[in-house]
Amino acid sequence: MTSTMKNFRCWTLESVSKTVYSDIGQLPADADAVFLAAHTPMILSHLRGEELPDAGSGEEQVLSALLSGVGDLDRNTLIAVTGNSGAGKSHVVRWAHAHLDQVDERFHVLYVPRAVQTIRELLRRIVAGLPGDGGQEFMKRVDAAVGSKSPGELRDRVLEEIRLALTWTLDHHPPQDGEDADQASAREERNNLLGVPDDQGKRRDGLADLLALPQVNRTMLRTDGLLDRVVGSVFEQISRRDGQQDEFTEEDLPIREAGLRKALARNPELADLWSIVVRDPQPALSLLDEAVRHALPSALGLTTHHGETLDILFRQSRQLLRQQGKELVLLFEDLAQFGLIDGELYDQFVIQPGEDFAPLRVLFAVTDGPYAKLEQTVATRITHQFRVESTAVTDHETFVARYLNLVRVGRSDVESSWAEAHAADRDGHWLRNACDTLSNGLPCQFRDECHRAFGAVDVPGLGHVGMYPYNEVALRRAVRGRGEKPTPRDILDVSVREVLIEADVHISNGTYPHPRVRERFDFTAFMPKGALLGDRSGEEADRLYRALVVWGDESSLQPTVAEAFSLSVPPEVGQRTATKARAPSPSPAPAAKATSSDGLARATGSSPLQPLFQWQNGERLPNSDADMYRAILTKMVAARVDLSQGLFHTASGTGSVLLKDLFHGYSFVLEDARGREPAKSSVRFDITRGHDDVRVLMAAKWFADHGHWKSNEGMWPFPEGSDPVELMLTLEQRLDEWADEVRKAFVSRVHGRDLVRAAIGVRAVALLAAGAVTPDKLGGVNDVLQAKIHAAADGAVWERVDQLAIESVNEASAAELIGQFAAVRQGGGDPQLVDIVELESGLSDVLRNPTGHLRWVAETFGDASASLALTARNLVAEIEKAAPAQHSKLVAAVTLLETELDGRRPVQVARAAHDVGRRALETGLFRPADGWADFEEAVDDVAGLPAGLPLGWRGGDDRSEADETLLVQGWGRAAIRGARALALLRDDLAATRVECARNDATAGDIEQHSQELRSRLDLIRQHLDALSSEVDRA
Repeated sequence: MTSTMKNFRCWTLESVSKTVYSDIGQLPADADAVFLAAHTPMILSHLRGEELPDAGSGEEQVLSALLSGVGDLDRNTLIAVTGNSGAGKSHVVRWAHAHLDQVDERFHVLYVPRAVQTIRELLRRIVAGLPGDGGQEFMKRVDAAVGSKSPGELRDRVLEEIRLALTWTLDHHPPQDGEDADQASAREERNNLLGVPDDQGKRRDGLADLLALPQVNRTMLRTDGLLDRVVGSVFEQISRRDGQQDEFTEEDLPIREAGLRKALARNPELADLWSIVVRDPQPALSLLDEAVRHALPSALGLTTHHGETLDILFRQSRQLLRQQGKELVLLFEDLAQFGLIDGELYDQFVIQPGEDFAPLRVLFAVTDGPYAKLEQTVATRITHQFRVESTAVTDHETFVARYLNLVRVGRSDVESSWAEAHAADRDGHWLRNACDTLSNGLPCQFRDECHRAFGAVDVPGLGHVGMYPYNEVALRRAVRGRGEKPTPRDILDVSVREVLIEADVHISNGTYPHPRVRERFDFTAFMPKGALLGDRSGEEADRLYRALVVWGDESSLQPTVAEAFSLSVPPEVGQRTATKARAPSPSPAPAAKATSSDGLARATGSSPLQPLFQWQNGERLPNSDADMYRAILTKMVAARVDLSQGLFHTASGTGSVLLKDLFHGYSFVLEDARGREPAKSSVRFDITRGHDDVRVLMAAKWFADHGHWKSNEGMWPFPEGSDPVELMLTLEQRLDEWADEVRKAFVSRVHGRDLVRAAIGVRAVALLAAGAVTPDKLGGVNDVLQAKIHAAADGAVWERVDQLAIESVNEASAAELIGQFAAVRQGGGDPQLVDIVELESGLSDVLRNPTGHLRWVAETFGDASASLALTARNLVAEIEKAAPAQHSKLVAAVTLLETELDGRRPVQVARAAHDVGRRALETGLFRPADGWADFEEAVDDVAGLPAGLPLGWRGGDDRSEADETLLVQGWGRAAIRGARALALLRDDLAATRVECARNDATAGDIEQHSQELRSRLDLIRQHLDALSSEVDRA
């Protein structure tokens, strides 16, 4: 015998399995002793029927109502016990049966428990329970109909019987007096669905013909369809719980199956009917429900044109009982057991005794839904209706205590005690209290200690029953864990059966309470985990925490409780007293203030932190709470991310966009909470259910709501077990860490000043590419920012480069980025001072390798400035694409200029050409005759060539061809224009010389009128001779 409660259990797994039955359908019919040993009187509402004097309460009034009609030979008594699934309706019928005098000569009892689980067994139970010798032929026919067929064959047979009922059996409904428009429409639609009778009365083009289609047939016979479940109830041992669906649904018709309309293409009447069904399936489903109730009895052999039927057997039995002066008492624990053959039973309810039949005294249990759909002929004859509410068992402690005593005594002793008890004792003290008799008739050795630690309940007829392994708090949490209004079945399923089974193993192993306890009990927490455990962690700490919450209500544990569960409790753990208002609110209530004796305002509003503590314990954090914490933390961290000291402006513009992309609400990833994941380019702060992270969230919520750390001046209670200073420091440290990480990530994103340098460099390259400046003119940042593009595009080769360069310069991104990331501001004002020195450090590198700079920008700044990176990528691509042709063009141009000018100034050549051309034009010798305007423009271009053109340039230095081409655009395009113009002058004057030679006959007249012209022509001929040998390569 052990001296402590460590590992102690006063029940066994076998005892639990043999005594605790939440579903009465699993309780054997001969187990009344077990049933009554744990039965707790229920509270019932008497909704229909006269109130009987001295009827008692609870189940007693039901039995009184059943027996009150005995002796009245002219009337039946129909009593319905209704309620939700699991409320205990069948228990009421079972109790009435157990207390009904089975040897009373006034009546014959036919009792059908829920343990009857197939239709064949049900029918056999009825036939065997009815008086008389009939039924053998009936059961042979049923066995033949069922036993000779497989489930698949029986499904086919039922479907065929449905078609027969739709084709022949069901009648058209005629108009009814007083029916309204909706009722008339429903009746007409039902009749249309049946089809049109032919001259022999067979209906055609109706629902029966639709059932013959392969698609419909296949869907109706599918696995887990209604017909499959119905046939399963004939063959298989399946408990028909009172919520089981015995109606067709849309899933039983191929509403959305392709190909059905095509199959009906040749039958427009059926096609139209199917369209009606698809638009509104419910009338067709209701008609199928009506048909299957005719079909199933026929398929099972319950109906026949000759021989015994269930109706005949009932009639014969009632006639026999009438002759014997007896009445027939029918007790059905669950009317759902009859399923689709309940019509056979309802027929008996309607038949009144008259002079030939024995009266019926019927008591049946049925859920609210099916009760509301009872046939009118039955519903109008209900004598009494009693309703079992979901809260029928209000004294949960007594309810559970009876079962705890039952499992401790064990089934064998319970049945022995019941058998030995006198009838007078069976309503009272027939069962022993295990706490008082566990040790060979003596009290349990731990009774007093156990009752003090775990508590005991004074149960009528038993005395004080110990609550172990529960205590008052644990039982309350166990019941509340089943929902707001748990049914007796809910409590038995989990709070008794499963808890005791799991506790037996884990208490024995020293691992109780195990992790699944969180699911078995209401695990609502009102303070952070660390307030109970401190810094302790690990498996044993978690086990202790579960005990402190469930058995201690977040307070200290009784030493005996810790001992029984093999828990080691440090003295300082669990000593804080938790909030007493334990009922959680669905949302934080408006805060109210009460003034204490010291004059300070005290918070009386509920704490909004309770969902946070539940999240710490493994539950999902509500979406609204997750969003709330993200918003609070985002605001607090953003207030600390001060980048202005680094000359980064983030209040508006590009800086604001970059910061918001980098850091936002979804940067805070709360474990197992709703919300999208931050992008890889964003900062990420993972917040777990750990103690430290919960403290941060708790502190953030308090400060966000109050703006101070005065624990006694809040709108809601300050978190218990927490110190304001510690919470403040925890929050401050974490916010600083997060803000620092955001700052570092931002600076990394823009690469310090590199983003600004990159933009300045791209602008400089664009200016060079457009020929706006030459490299020597870009000595500093101001030169880059102030330069403008005036040059136009020069031909198709470089046109796209010019276009991109002009667009880039016009965007003015460099100036904007300087103001954002390299300037001092006063508050939200404009930039005041710019860090020019730091920005100019890289400009010379750009001028040495402009295309390399563009590639670096494109590869580096896609995240920081996608537009800048794209501009650089496109610009370098077009430069490198156009450079070879443009380079060749430049070389040809300067070569031609160097050769043709031959050291002379371009303006001299231009003037001389213009003079000769003018003279020729005046004498009509200029050629081409229509080319004078172009000639004059070319003269201007040659005259406008800048002095100091590097006519000796041919490229070929250590730069790339693209860089060489780009860096000379400032003078190169002028050289190309000048070479083109000089070539045009040469060609036009050559044509003019030819024209002069052709007109030598008239040259005398010319010489007479213009000797000066001849002199100038001689001079120009010399130049033309020199020019004629050159080929225009520009």
